[in-house]
Amino acid sequence: MEREQSQERIQSVLRLPAARRYSYFLQRVVESGEVWGLDGEGWALALDDSGRDVLPLWPAPEFAAMCATRLWSGFQPRAITLQELMDNVLPQLEEEGMPVGIFFTPEGQGHPVSARELIEALRTASGPLA
Repeated sequence: MEREQSQERIQSVLRLPAARRYSYFLQRVVESGEVWGLDGEGWALALDDSGRDVLPLWPAPEFAAMCATRLWSGFQPRAITLQELMDNVLPQLEEEGMPVGIFFTPEGQGHPVSARELIEALRTASGPLA
């Protein structure tokens, strides 16, 4: 599958409202079998409105790389397989009570969801065999 997208396509996706980017994220992740985070000396984290840590995730490396600025300067996109996400990462985040920030943009807007919500949404998006 071709990873590189045209700049026009990337910009049109970034302009979508957060809820629509979330839907795009679910579809793309199920199709590709991977999500992307930013990794430096550990995963990049953001803060929600309550001051809690949030793990930001993106559907493709291009989107993650665009957010590797300011506090995340020097971080690089790193893939997490969908299997690893479902089996290990999200259950651990759920146990810790850490939400997930889906598809931040360079301006910082993301769609916050709990780890449990993301597990259920990915199962639903994957179809009956997931």
